[in-house]
Amino acid sequence: MEKKFFLKNSIEKIENEKSSFFLDPKEKEYVVNRLRKEHIPYQIYAPYEEAEKVLIYNGKFPEIELLELLSKEPLEHRSILGTLFAHQILPYFYSDIIITEKSHYLVALKPVADYLKNQVREIGKKNVQFIKKDLKELEEYHPCYESKIYHVSSLRLDVVIARITKKSRRVVEDILNERDVFLNYEVTFKKDVFIKEGDVFSIRGYGKYRFSKIQYQNKKGNMDIEILQYK
Repeated sequence: MEKKFFLKNSIEKIENEKSSFFLDPKEKEYVVNRLRKEHIPYQIYAPYEEAEKVLIYNGKFPEIELLELLSKEPLEHRSILGTLFAHQILPYFYSDIIITEKSHYLVALKPVADYLKNQVREIGKKNVQFIKKDLKELEEYHPCYESKIYHVSSLRLDVVIARITKKSRRVVEDILNERDVFLNYEVTFKKDVFIKEGDVFSIRGYGKYRFSKIQYQNKKGNMDIEILQYK
């Protein structure tokens, strides 16, 4: 019910010549289909090439800011997300966290950007500061992935997760039951769903992944598959 209200609200905003919230690929597809059906003009803003979360707007450019997250100590991706959640900043209000060799960035709607700059001073007990940067700094950015090869007997989600996490299938079942797995941006409980090339899945505490391709398959059906892990 919450997601339906959120999507409906995004469509109403665009219809009234405003910006949507940040949308993941499935949400974007739904909203774009509705806009086309109702003949509502729109434009899409992606913070960078290959960005997964985008804004859809109609009229003036969205009020957003690019923020750099400064810290003298290394920060973990999940600690950043945990802090945003603790401050009740929902994922709808900001882009993916952008990680480079030098720093961390995110694009946020203006009210959220102002809050982060003025109120958030600590992440995981480490002192931090959010600084406004020029959006043009993202023009040359490309996401980084680490390619890994896993030998699996099946493309069932629980089999793949077991290989990645090095946990038993029983433990993986518990992970699924705890709502800790997202497949294509939606929580999944199904251990027997089969993944396909291009699918994106996240395992809380382990990271975010994309199934790239089958590299080799023998006569018994066992496979070497390439998984791209987001850095």
